[in-house]
Amino acid sequence: MIIQILQTVGFFLIIMFLSANLLGLLVRGLFSNPELEKLEQEGSDFIRDEVKKSRRADKMLNITALILIILYFYALFHFWNLGVLAVALIIMAGRLPDLLWEIKNGRKVNPNLMKKDLMYYVTSFLPWVGLPLLYFSLY
Repeated sequence: MIIQILQTVGFFLIIMFLSANLLGLLVRGLFSNPELEKLEQEGSDFIRDEVKKSRRADKMLNITALILIILYFYALFHFWNLGVLAVALIIMAGRLPDLLWEIKNGRKVNPNLMKKDLMYYVTSFLPWVGLPLLYFSLY
């Protein structure tokens, strides 16, 4: 029993790491950088070309991240089950508002600066729902 709990916690941490980082790769590329837009408008031709290259790279990164997320979901479902896939989706859903806040404010999440509404508490609690679900999905 203790070994199963330790395995579940370890697997949960791995799923949390992969889910949060894959989601971050996808979401960060969807939003434009206002500093790059300003540079494009005010900069020289060389700067404009570099901004275009940066945007092209962002698009390729988004496509790559989307493919990786699809492969990640497929692997979770294929090698484990729907419950493990649901845990990954729950973790991603809990991380998304924090990630959007980071993009909007340009700095890492600080709970003292965030608005404490129902969404804050739901998304803070949501990943912890995944832990017992993962345990019951694995064993």
